[in-house]
Amino acid sequence: MAKDLPVVPSAPPGTMALKPVAAAWRERHPQIIEGRCNACGECLYFCPEGALKLKETEKGKELEINLDFCKGCGICAHECQRQALRMVAEYTGPQGLLG
Repeated sequence: MAKDLPVVPSAPPGTMALKPVAAAWRERHPQIIEGRCNACGECLYFCPEGALKLKETEKGKELEINLDFCKGCGICAHECQRQALRMVAEYTGPQGLLG
């Protein structure tokens, strides 16, 4: 005996349910160090959130970080053989968490 319940959307369009944003609570995020990254793609295998991808540019392949999905765990920076990623504070300055 099932109730007839109305079908309603779980979240209105334009909310975080449609696009995860970790920046609201993330303390650090990865930053690419210019000249060190050779776009080998090794970090892609270690990112648990799939926040990293290689994109084709006119210069060749380049690493791209999608901060909407990055949780700030730092695994990518730790595993990079060329040390081409560093973790930087999400918030800086007098209003920031990590100053």
